[in-house]
Amino acid sequence: MKNLLKTTGIMMLGAAVLFTGCKKDKDEKLTVTVTANNPEWGVVVGGGEFDEGTEIVLAATANEGYHFVKWSNELTDNPLKLVVTKNESLIAYFAEGNGGNPGGGGTSDPQSITLSGTINENTTWKDLGLPVDYIVDGEIYLDGNALVTVDSGVTIMFTGTNGGIEVGENAGLKMVGTATKPIIFTGPANNQNVGAWAEISVSSKRTDNVWEYVTFKNGGSGDNVVAILGSVSIKNCTIDGSGKYGLGMYGDQATLAAFENNTIKNCKKYPVFAEYQTSAFGLTANNTFDASNTENVIAMSNGHFEIDQSATLKNLGIPYLMLSPYRVGGSSTLTIEAGAVIKMTGDAGLAIYEDVTLVAEGTADKHIEISGYENQKSYWEPIDYKSTKSASVMKYVDFKNGGKGDENAAILPIYSNVKLTMENCTFSETDGAGISIEHANEIAGLSISGDTYTNCGSNVKVLGEYGKDDENGEWQVIISEGQTFDNFAAVKAAME
Repeated sequence: MKNLLKTTGIMMLGAAVLFTGCKKDKDEKLTVTVTANNPEWGVVVGGGEFDEGTEIVLAATANEGYHFVKWSNELTDNPLKLVVTKNESLIAYFAEGNGGNPGGGGTSDPQSITLSGTINENTTWKDLGLPVDYIVDGEIYLDGNALVTVDSGVTIMFTGTNGGIEVGENAGLKMVGTATKPIIFTGPANNQNVGAWAEISVSSKRTDNVWEYVTFKNGGSGDNVVAILGSVSIKNCTIDGSGKYGLGMYGDQATLAAFENNTIKNCKKYPVFAEYQTSAFGLTANNTFDASNTENVIAMSNGHFEIDQSATLKNLGIPYLMLSPYRVGGSSTLTIEAGAVIKMTGDAGLAIYEDVTLVAEGTADKHIEISGYENQKSYWEPIDYKSTKSASVMKYVDFKNGGKGDENAAILPIYSNVKLTMENCTFSETDGAGISIEHANEIAGLSISGDTYTNCGSNVKVLGEYGKDDENGEWQVIISEGQTFDNFAAVKAAME
């Protein structure tokens, strides 16, 4: 018994049993597995089962048109002598050609392919199975009708802050990765800070501008990481880190064919900047935005735009920020979803013109908020309401900090002969009026109920007098110029 316990590695200590480890069977083999990163690019031999301490030789033979790069343990010897000490799996990395450049430029560096200059023909950037597959030196311009296709699993590194890709008006950039093999854009290894490279900009509207499972890491040395001047479909992508904006949309042709399940985070300024407000209509709620600062907003600039088709400002979970005045015109419908938040800078305001149908319909649980970017009384310009469309509605809208202007200013000036159904809206924090009515005798199309006011200079102010003939045919003023009321119901009562 004593010898048996010693042999099996078990020692008896009183009533206890202590396991001190088992001696490995001398016949047990160790396994070395060898594979190629792509079996179509090369063949690897030398793996198998061996006794511990055996010296083996692994060999990687590239197929025609490819070359051996390195082993997954970072060694580059080929053949590779290896002493077996453990179970181990090794990958032989092969790459195309001899390190030449399929799209402009060239290098003899076997670790990656360097790209630069102009590409004017269809090109595919394939997964070379390397930590960095392609190095972009400076800016690449896609010219003519060239389509560059980037395969899943490709990693592209920019060499400096001027690095980027510009897609011309007729060119295209198609990048479709997978959840397990995303496409990655990054800055140089010695600069993993935001703004380590410039941007990828797209001016074309080609339908094959499709990006899925692409990660853009630490770009934005200028204004944006991604700049859209044409049209792109973007799904399941991540913009992580920007010196300024994450996504920028510029010009009245900028559109998002799709924008779903994306993440924009760690931006020093806005996650999204839209030069024209209509560019923001392609954004949807199933995305994540996080600027990691107080400017976590969808910023919109360049006022005086007109929309000529139905459009919706969706509830994105973060506010829209209007940086300048806006005019909504044309025969169109502007819808603001329940729960949406719109912030106004000091110069921003909104004009809803005659042929526009406005549908701003919040709920008791999800109010719409329109307020100042700064929490200051009378901070932003009025919302001039002129719509004559009977379908226009405002429900559960909270207006705050507006009404910047003279003594007749109001958060919501309502003009003559308009049509509007307003229910349960609130007005607060203004030196002027919550609502001003241009002519009380021309408000037949107004239906306002449940309106409340907090810290307003006046609640409802009438601009222009209202009156009627008395029994003797004499004109009698009932509502005088500048008269104020507690709410709209009091205006109606005074007219009866």
